[in-house]
Amino acid sequence: MKKRLKRKIEKRRRAEVHRVLDLVLDINGLGERREKLTGNLPTSFFTFYGHVAGLYVRVFENGWRENVPADYTSDTYIDQKHLLQTINDLEVMKRVLSV
Repeated sequence: MKKRLKRKIEKRRRAEVHRVLDLVLDINGLGERREKLTGNLPTSFFTFYGHVAGLYVRVFENGWRENVPADYTSDTYIDQKHLLQTINDLEVMKRVLSV
C-alpha cells in the first residue's frame, strides 16, 4: 500500500476515535459523575487499548454505581466498520439522554 494512502486511512481512523471520545465527553462532561454525587445524570467511560488498537466504551444512563452493569458497552477494534457503529450508537444515546 502506498504511504500516502496509509496516512490518509490513519488520519480518518484518528478522526473517528476523536469523535468517539468527543461523544463520551458530551455525555459525561468533565466532572465526577458518581450517582451519589450527581443523582441520575448519565456517566460514560472511554478506554483505549494501545496494545491491540481497541476501544472500550461504557455508558450508564442513570449514573455510575458499583457492581451495576452498564446500559451500553462497545468493545471494538479501531477499524472503520466498528468505529462507525460505535459513533452512531453514541450519537443516538446523546440525543436520547438529552445531554
